[in-house]
Amino acid sequence: MKLSRLSPFHTNYSPLSIQIKPIYFLLLPFYFITACSPKTTPVNKQPEFPKVEQKVVVKEVPKQQEVPVQKAKDKSEMIVSLILPFELSSIDYKTATLSDIRKAEIAIDFYQGFKMGLDSVAATKGAVNFKLQVFDSNDNPASLGTLASKGAIKVSDLIVGPVFPNGVKAFSAYSKNMKKPMVSPLAATDPETFNNPYLITVNNAIDQHAFKAVTFIKTELKPKKVIIIRSGQADEYKYAVPFKKGVDSLAKGMLLSEIGIKAIGYENVYKYLNPTGLNVIVLPATDRVFLLTIFKELEKLSRTFKIAVIGHPGWKKAAFLDFQQLELLNTYITSSYKINYQTSQVLDFIKYYRSNFSVEPSEYAFKGFDIGYYFGLLMNEKEHDFMKAIGTSFNGIHNDFNFIQNSKYGYFNTSLMVMKYENSQLTKVN
Repeated sequence: MKLSRLSPFHTNYSPLSIQIKPIYFLLLPFYFITACSPKTTPVNKQPEFPKVEQKVVVKEVPKQQEVPVQKAKDKSEMIVSLILPFELSSIDYKTATLSDIRKAEIAIDFYQGFKMGLDSVAATKGAVNFKLQVFDSNDNPASLGTLASKGAIKVSDLIVGPVFPNGVKAFSAYSKNMKKPMVSPLAATDPETFNNPYLITVNNAIDQHAFKAVTFIKTELKPKKVIIIRSGQADEYKYAVPFKKGVDSLAKGMLLSEIGIKAIGYENVYKYLNPTGLNVIVLPATDRVFLLTIFKELEKLSRTFKIAVIGHPGWKKAAFLDFQQLELLNTYITSSYKINYQTSQVLDFIKYYRSNFSVEPSEYAFKGFDIGYYFGLLMNEKEHDFMKAIGTSFNGIHNDFNFIQNSKYGYFNTSLMVMKYENSQLTKVN
């Protein structure tokens, strides 16, 4: 079974007892003094969702015969708990860093998008009753044990969050003990790190990106040679090592070389290229200086050699990259998400988000909406048995979901795409 994109867009947005608004630098003190008092952490009040009408069906029967009355089956109440780093009681807004503020903004944007997604399901006729509980993790793994002991958490049907790896790791042990499904919505950490069969990992791990790249190279690019060029930064191995494992298991026989630029120098890269066929250059680096330098060298070599570049998925957020240069180099990256601003679903979401919050939605609002809507649909369909349907694929406005289960490490999303730099933008090609 497959869940289609949301069309048309529905919302019945009714804020909880407090409405947490976006943080912007000039308005920080105002928003948090007026919108968030100390009494609002955590928030455990049920949102005002449409109630299911109770219908009585009376069959036509002869007179003097008892009339059987059949009542519509009551819908279940599904309890969803959000654990997000609002940091309402820990941030000092006079001394807070940009990093501190950004964490709170992520939490607020994700919450607002998630709430809209859940409301969209709740607004449909005959939907289950959702109870949304919101808790502030304060981005403090040490306090999550106290949070896990709360009765409100223990009765949850689904827990979403925490969002950062340290918090996910700390709370994962409690999720495992309680046997409660727990969604890791943002962390791209390998699920093996958490060892929790009840964990649902939305973001793809770096290993998945590397394996996707290997498969694409083998089946679509079919090069004469593949060359990994490293800058020497330690972080590169997080991508390079699984990439090489992927070649060993998925593309045996592919001619692969690995070189360190410090050992050979930029001027000697040409010695490793095949003059008669396609050369795929894999760059696992995100370092700005190295990338700008190697791109210049590859641009020169592209006049003589046939070249395609496979980049790190983190390049999607690298503002220093020159799209025209990457297009010239025939560059591809893997990505977990893409927002198509030409679709009616995305335009409708933006319209409703602006209407409710008077700001543009961030990527975290989009992601929150997809997660809220997806799990809302599963709960609405299967109620307390919703985890049996988690294999259902879904095309969202930000993410696509296709979860598979591992008995030791839980459920992880296998949906990934390959994107190419062309026409001054990133275009999905696989």
